Amino acid sequence: MPPSRTVVRHQIGSAHGVVFDVVAWGPALAEVDLSVACMFEHEVAGAPVAGGLLGLDQALAGQLTRLRADGAFRAQPMETLLITTPPPAMVPRAILVIGLGDPDLLTSDVLRRATRVAMREAIRHGARSMAFAPSVLDAGHADNAALNMPEVMLDGMLSALAAEVTLAATGLAPAPALQHCTFDVGAPRVQAAALAFAAAFTRLNDAR
Repeated sequence: MPPSRTVVRHQIGSAHGVVFDVVAWGPALAEVDLSVACMFEHEVAGAPVAGGLLGLDQALAGQLTRLRADGAFRAQPMETLLITTPPPAMVPRAILVIGLGDPDLLTSDVLRRATRVAMREAIRHGARSMAFAPSVLDAGHADNAALNMPEVMLDGMLSALAAEVTLAATGLAPAPALQHCTFDVGAPRVQAAALAFAAAFTRLNDAR
C-alpha cells in the first residue's frame, strides 16, 4: 500500500463510536480497510464510465467493467462483488462493489438499501475504516435532487450500524470494529457536500 498522504476531512458527526466524515477522493484512492463503490447494470444512455468509478476500473486493469460485460457481476440491485486481493499498488485493502440495478429505476430506497449493505459488509469484514462512493454521477445519472442523497445515505448507514450494535449487545455477535466511515465526494463538491451531510446528520439525530 502506498504511504499515507494528507487529506482534508470534513467531519459530519459520530454515532456508536464511529466517526463519519466527507473526503474528496475516489474509491481507488480511499485510505481505508474497505472501499465501497456502487455500479449500475449499465450507464445512462450509453454514457462512458467516468469519475471515481472509472479510476477504480482502471486501477483494476478494466476487470470491473469486464466482469459486468461477461455477466459474472451483473450489478443487479444489492448484488455484491468483494475484491479481497486488489493489486498491490491500490490504496484500499479491499474493495466492495454493490449493484444498483437499472439507472432509470434508481430511487431513494435503492440507495438507502445499498448503504445498509455497505455498513453490514464492512462490519462483517472486520474493517476499522470504510469509505462509500455512490458512483451515481459517474454513471451519468445527473438529476438526483429528488433522491435527497446525503440524508438517505446517512439514514441507511446509521440504521444498519445501530442494528449491528444491538445484535452485539445480545452476545450473538462481536462488537463492530468499525471506527471511521467516509463518504467519497468529488473535489469541486466537497464543501457543499460536507454542509449537506452535517445538516442531514443533525436532522436524523433529532428525529431519533
